[in-house]
Amino acid sequence: MTSARAALLALAFALALAAPSWAVADEMPRTPAALLEAWSEAYATNDGPRVAALYAEDARLWGSVSRAQTVGRPAIAGYFGRVRPGATAIAVRIGDHATREVGAGFAVASGHYTFVRRQPDGTEQLEPSRFSMAMIRADDGSWRIVDHHSSRLPAP
Repeated sequence: MTSARAALLALAFALALAAPSWAVADEMPRTPAALLEAWSEAYATNDGPRVAALYAEDARLWGSVSRAQTVGRPAIAGYFGRVRPGATAIAVRIGDHATREVGAGFAVASGHYTFVRRQPDGTEQLEPSRFSMAMIRADDGSWRIVDHHSSRLPAP
């Protein structure tokens, strides 16, 4: 076996191990509503690759704390896997929202959610925000996010 071939096999094996176990087409969300729920669950893990697996390869994200768009699955993984200083746990609570399929294989979700950062003293720092997501159904029947905008709600 050539060293190049051995290196490729080792890389393929490492990537297979690194992929979330649920990141198989049959286990990916099969409805837009399930995709939003899976996103919320993945966000709470602070596992960037797990969240990014729910996005299309060329997806675009306008994150709540970004000054520029985050483009592509690897960049999205970095955005969601970043350290959040002072937080011992994170979560997102989906609030009032609508998820609707607006065309064959195309859906949108929009509404409110609240980012939660648990502090070392047990208190929660809440960041009420609004969001919109455009979603597409892939050829395998699973749903992926192609565009995601998130921004903090203005003070009342």
